Amino acid sequence: MQQRVLAGIVALALAAIPPSATRLSAQAPLRAVILVRHGEKAAAPKENPPLSPAGEARAQALLETLRDAGLTTIITTDQQRTRMTAAPLLAALHLKEQIVPRTEKPEYDARAIGALVRKLGGTVLVVSHQLTIPRIIDALGGPAVPTVCDSEFSHLYILIPATASRELRLIRSHFGAADPAHTVDCHISPTSPP
Repeated sequence: MQQRVLAGIVALALAAIPPSATRLSAQAPLRAVILVRHGEKAAAPKENPPLSPAGEARAQALLETLRDAGLTTIITTDQQRTRMTAAPLLAALHLKEQIVPRTEKPEYDARAIGALVRKLGGTVLVVSHQLTIPRIIDALGGPAVPTVCDSEFSHLYILIPATASRELRLIRSHFGAADPAHTVDCHISPTSPP
């Protein structure tokens, strides 16, 4: 039920964008950018792990949340966990994923993903990593958002062009199972592979 309500909110937010407000840059029309972190990952192997059963359930929740969002493109990294998170949506919508190879520099990855989003336009889903998502939002001209904790996977960010300016409006939400409670000082890994 919660996924249907969120899916309805996403659809309403995207439908409310007038066509004149869908330009992020001079070259490509953009309706919205939806960003999520990959689902929960398996403990092994350490390098490029697949999704855990909880991550697979989160990928299904993402499908239920965004099935009717009008996605035109899905961007992932070359890591199994991002590709597996996007896989149910890709199959259901008959879309071909756009893969941006991951590097050891999240700021470089964010710029590459931002450039691809601008080039492609439309309604874009980006499935990426905890250290990269805030940088992607920044690279696209959105407001500052904090990096999520290592144990958080439910965050869903929607960037939509503001109607009266070139700014991007940010809608924050959640999807799938709730993240576990954590203390004020949650752990954020300073480097990959979270």
